[in-house]
Amino acid sequence: MTTRGAATSDRLDLSGRLAMLIRTRDERERWLSLAQLTPATTFLLAFLIGPLAVFLIYSFWVTRSYQLVSDWTFENYREALTQSVYRDLFRNTIEIAIVAAVITTSLAYIYAHLLRFQLRRYQGVLLFVAIVALFSGYLVRIYAWRTILGDEGIINHALISLGLVDKPLSFLLYSRAAALIVLVNFLVPLAVLPIYAALQNVSDDEIDAARDLGASASQAFRKVTLPLAWNGVFAAFCFTFIIAAGDYVTPQLVGGTSGAMIGRAIVDKFGITFAWPLGAALSFLTLAFVLTIISVVRLGSRRVIR
Repeated sequence: MTTRGAATSDRLDLSGRLAMLIRTRDERERWLSLAQLTPATTFLLAFLIGPLAVFLIYSFWVTRSYQLVSDWTFENYREALTQSVYRDLFRNTIEIAIVAAVITTSLAYIYAHLLRFQLRRYQGVLLFVAIVALFSGYLVRIYAWRTILGDEGIINHALISLGLVDKPLSFLLYSRAAALIVLVNFLVPLAVLPIYAALQNVSDDEIDAARDLGASASQAFRKVTLPLAWNGVFAAFCFTFIIAAGDYVTPQLVGGTSGAMIGRAIVDKFGITFAWPLGAALSFLTLAFVLTIISVVRLGSRRVIR
């Protein structure tokens, strides 16, 4: 009995040491993971969360004699939501951003789908073209489109030469359509990359199996390809929608009055009128509208894409 009891005691002691060793190793791995995340977390806190928190506080302050005064109030948000000029800018911004995001995502999907399934032989070259276009100058593109759409541009010159019009079509430039064209041209390369990456996860065998089971090409796309690639499509939509909603250079240079967006007003509040609290309120309202629309799209897509 004594020998058996001693063996049992040694076994329990060994089990306790093993459990302690496992806990120590798990804790070490946990602390190592936290240490690896510390630089990125510190960077985000210092350069993203921190500035956002500061401007959120500013949005509840006021300015007097071009000085920020910490009198807490909701007046900035009330003004931003009740004045017709800001309501119109918010509406224009959301409409232009949604249309630009939908068109961009659709064109990017077509391009990525062709790369993945139809033009595999030229995948490397065409993907390189998309990446190069992504890093081309934004202002260069804007001024190129100003040249194309202007009164002396290629389109008007061609229409006049063909006798289709007698004078240049001035509405081509400084319009909502011009802003959409420039935004789509800039954002398509950005949207191609996440969609193309998502399509890499779609196996040819899965599509062939769907076709063998009697699905048409459209049914295979709707039931197999699109659901499997939807995360990339949704990411592309979010990227393009957020960038389009926050842009102010394009509306200023080619948008005109019909293509005016809230970003221009926010820039003026911070740079010209020194109305930082109102500019901060406009910024956070824009952020709230954008996040709300993205959430609605996400919830709606879960019901449609199954």
